[in-house]
Amino acid sequence: MKRDAMKEQKRVYLLYPPISKMERYSSEVGSVGGEQIPLGIFYIASYLRKNGYAVSVTDAETLKLTEEDLVQEIKDFSPDFIGISSTTVAFHRALGVAGIIKKRFPHTPIILGGPHITSNVEHAMSFEAFDYGVIGEGEITALDLLNALSKKKSVKDIPGIAYRDENRKVIMTPKRDFITNLDMLPFPAYDLIQDIKLYTPPPSNYKTLPVINIITSRGCPNQCTFCDRNIFGQKYRERSAENVFEEIKYLWKTYHIREVAFVDDTFLINKRRIHRLFELLNREGLHFPWTCMARINNVNFEFLQFLKKNGCWNIAFGIESGDEDILKVIKKNISLSNVKQVIDWCDKLKIKTKGFFIVGHPLETIETIDKTITFACSLKLDAVVVTVNTPIPGSQQYAEAHMYGSMDTSDWAQFNYWRPVFVPKGLTEQLLLKKQKEFYLRFYKRPRIIVNYLLSFFGRGGLRRFKSIFKLWAYVYPKKELSK
Repeated sequence: MKRDAMKEQKRVYLLYPPISKMERYSSEVGSVGGEQIPLGIFYIASYLRKNGYAVSVTDAETLKLTEEDLVQEIKDFSPDFIGISSTTVAFHRALGVAGIIKKRFPHTPIILGGPHITSNVEHAMSFEAFDYGVIGEGEITALDLLNALSKKKSVKDIPGIAYRDENRKVIMTPKRDFITNLDMLPFPAYDLIQDIKLYTPPPSNYKTLPVINIITSRGCPNQCTFCDRNIFGQKYRERSAENVFEEIKYLWKTYHIREVAFVDDTFLINKRRIHRLFELLNREGLHFPWTCMARINNVNFEFLQFLKKNGCWNIAFGIESGDEDILKVIKKNISLSNVKQVIDWCDKLKIKTKGFFIVGHPLETIETIDKTITFACSLKLDAVVVTVNTPIPGSQQYAEAHMYGSMDTSDWAQFNYWRPVFVPKGLTEQLLLKKQKEFYLRFYKRPRIIVNYLLSFFGRGGLRRFKSIFKLWAYVYPKKELSK
């Protein structure tokens, strides 16, 4: 009976495209990074499955699958529909694999979702390999689209999609409202992950294995001009503390997860919810180390004390620049004095900190970059990530790039935050890359940082940490420069 029921179910094959670390980061520095579960596609999988579909998910990036591997998987699963999720930097891979799939399975509809089509519908749908597009938040839209296609009904009244009419013209329906009650979504389909142990953060980002990334909110109320908020919107929406607690408890018991990386953009925005979450975890006896990302203006000393007491050992802060005028231009809405205060508090409490910085902002000059490097080195940060400004489609900076410099959109594969697709007036591509490497060199060559990293080599994950530093050094000092 179960087999018969499965035959009656429509089958959906969901794919995250096979992009390599070299492609994603344009250098071997990519191997410094770890792997994160692509939660979006697993949320869609669980929602479709909850509503009667049989679903298979393949993360071809992490599994390092070839296009022929994917064709064989699709042949074995024999889906009625194929969904591909793609960012801008991975779009060339999504397009390539979609073209191959379309040739081999010409009668199976291919649906594209994710950040790239959401911000760049006309471009994405200009390729015939994609039959439909899901724009924005995907769960409800994908279900409505699949239901209509399954019943051979018109899709023109489904909000949040793109399709072609009888004249092959691309039609975009009105936007769909964002999901207000995130608790109505089932947890990601963790059981469809082929090997959960493959997902490990960068070696300096965890204490205990196994570790897993989870997300507890959507939307960001902040105004940063370099961010694309098209997928989840500007309105902040959060899962309840009770809902997050149940997911962590499930992961603890089912997959023996012993560390959590909260990957929300603004995990600490609602202090009351965080207090409630750890009240529930403590009551259940679930104690574990954890990390998160946060805004400088979302914490105070008392709150940081609470976080430290409840397992927080590392916080990543978006600082972006050491120049007050640049911070105003990008609408970061933080002050350098506040940054210094918060990093000092974390150092006092022995919470490790990472600072995210960008070179190549609008109105950036050599002087403002040098100020940023000097400022970063003055802080008691434990690590930095320095990327090259990349105005992503859908962001304010993307729309205004021509006002502040030159922009090259000829190759979306270069939109990886490590290649200067945008060059501010008065600067050059070569200068931005030189300053990025100088930033890393000046920060990591200091005695305090060197000693901390040497100590970190002794203990679990020490070998991975050593390799990560080696790769970063190779990026800062390429062989060509070393041979001079």
